[in-house]
Amino acid sequence: MNKHTKLLLTAGLITAGSIAFLAAAGNYYVNVAIRRGKKKYSNEKRKKNKNSGRDISAFKGMALTHAAMKKESEALLESLKEQKLYEELTISASDSVNLYGELYKNNSHKYVVIVHGYNCTLADMYPYASEFYKKGYNLLFIDMRAHGKSGGEYIGMGWLERLDIKKWCETICQTDPEANILLFGQSMGAAAVMMACGEDLPVNVKCAVEDSGYTSVSAMYKILMKEAYHLPSFPLLNAADVVAKRRAGYSFYGADAVAQLKRSDMPMLFIHAEGDSFVPFEMVHALYDAAPEPKEIYTIPEGDHICACFCDKEEYFRRVFAFADKYMDP
Repeated sequence: MNKHTKLLLTAGLITAGSIAFLAAAGNYYVNVAIRRGKKKYSNEKRKKNKNSGRDISAFKGMALTHAAMKKESEALLESLKEQKLYEELTISASDSVNLYGELYKNNSHKYVVIVHGYNCTLADMYPYASEFYKKGYNLLFIDMRAHGKSGGEYIGMGWLERLDIKKWCETICQTDPEANILLFGQSMGAAAVMMACGEDLPVNVKCAVEDSGYTSVSAMYKILMKEAYHLPSFPLLNAADVVAKRRAGYSFYGADAVAQLKRSDMPMLFIHAEGDSFVPFEMVHALYDAAPEPKEIYTIPEGDHICACFCDKEEYFRRVFAFADKYMDP
């Protein structure tokens, strides 16, 4: 075997090894990031670093507010169940995944679709029930695909779920053609809401509120990959993207809330806390700038990820309802 042949063989082995490594790394990343039931990311380390030195009494206050909201809302929801003003719903997504939701009825044509975040379930959004119900809204809590009681093997990070939200809105309109719908989402649920607003939603959807959403899936994964593995996103994220397209049916690079907002004409309120330790605060300004009028933004100097409400509950809901009331019919 001559020297040239040896070099070619060595190069081929290195290339084959690199491809095998990237394929294995891509599969591992997809499993960790979006496969149902697998270990998910934790931002506990970043949260600890971000919150070091902050006033601990503020966090105690937020915890107490959350606990009080949860207690009041769960009592309300239990009462509505006893009054038979409750219905479990299942629908089929456009790709045939079974989706689960809970509808709490309020004898009105106003509906809020409440969308939870990554690695959560609809029950995590129960604390918001009481305030929306007091304002006359029917409450539709939904389990996102690959979460809770909904089917699906892979999390769509908002991209697949945008069409699921559209399907839920269409379902409401089929049973109540006079429905007026507000979309309300947090974190990944906020991203899903923004992405949904770039689609052809029913005219019954009047406005949307996003709380702590991100600009795009690829932007978030670049941050998380560097944090979790101390590695550059290229070429590992590219390899994961190839796997995600094959196994989950979507591209991390194509799942873009900014691009969807540019296609939207939906009135939207953007909410974010400057102290967010998961989704960078600056993302809210990129999202706000991409959205058309009418739009509003509400930011708070304190708080962590999806904690704006618990920092100042009264101001939070004052802002939400002052915004929504402009577009929701009585």
